[in-house]
Amino acid sequence: MGNRPGGGYDPIQIANSTPYNAFGRIEYASIFCSDDTYSVGGGNTFTAPGRGVCLLTKITATVVTPSGNIEAEPYTSSGTSFSQFAIIQVGVNRFQVTRIVTAASKKRK
Repeated sequence: MGNRPGGGYDPIQIANSTPYNAFGRIEYASIFCSDDTYSVGGGNTFTAPGRGVCLLTKITATVVTPSGNIEAEPYTSSGTSFSQFAIIQVGVNRFQVTRIVTAASKKRK
């Protein structure tokens, strides 16, 4: 399907905060939006092609460790326009894809 509707949201970025290589899939809500696959080295950031008005529903990650390939807990949503994500280590051989929340976007109490 390839072409994305015009206009749109910021390209998705996935920061790999682990020391290991990782790869995965970025899935979108509409059949008119083709999913993206990605690969990112440890400590690097992947930037996806422009996504137009495609809402994100899932990001998966497989982390390549000395213990073997480990599936990270994916990020899932009913459909979000957020664009900043990270692969983080949450335990021994446990990883997670999470949304990056900046201080500017947090609500003040």
